[in-house]
Amino acid sequence: MDEPKTARGRQTRDAIIETAAGLMYARGVRATTLDDVLKAAGCGKSQLYHYFDDRRGLLAAVVDYQLELILDHQARFKLDTWSGLRAWLDALVARQQEQGFRGCPLGSLIAEFIAEDGALRDVIAAAFARWQQTLAVAFDQMRLTGRLSESARPNELARHVLSAIQGGYLLSTVQRDPEPMSEALNAAFQHLRNHR
Repeated sequence: MDEPKTARGRQTRDAIIETAAGLMYARGVRATTLDDVLKAAGCGKSQLYHYFDDRRGLLAAVVDYQLELILDHQARFKLDTWSGLRAWLDALVARQQEQGFRGCPLGSLIAEFIAEDGALRDVIAAAFARWQQTLAVAFDQMRLTGRLSESARPNELARHVLSAIQGGYLLSTVQRDPEPMSEALNAAFQHLRNHR
């Protein structure tokens, strides 16, 4: 989809995406209709179809939007330092609790998106690959600065941390308790520390 040419067009498109993302995160993908999104965003169907070819296009934009929120939050921390990494992991647990145990804004979409349309699996996979890559870059920097051993494998470590985050989100959401997520992220942090 082409970038809207006017500021008003970008504002309208962004309002549709932000509204859809919020509703889908709160209610679920299947429980959120296009009419719900349009009503909440104050837009008409012609505007929706001007910016998105179909529902799949909107869902793909929601994935990108949620990933950007995650990466913006992550960028507040110096993940190439032990203290920054620890602060980020603790902040993830705190946000999960503050948001009422709704799960990962990106991970919570997976099952519903795949059920909705298997082609969206590639969109989700690309989003997670990009998230993993940002972690791998930070861990590679830690390796280059001597915080991680030369033998450390940044991409593998990034995948391990991302797996711990997603598992932690899932268990803490189901149990309505921050402890499973805290335990998972503590284990991931210790695993990283073992590669000093």
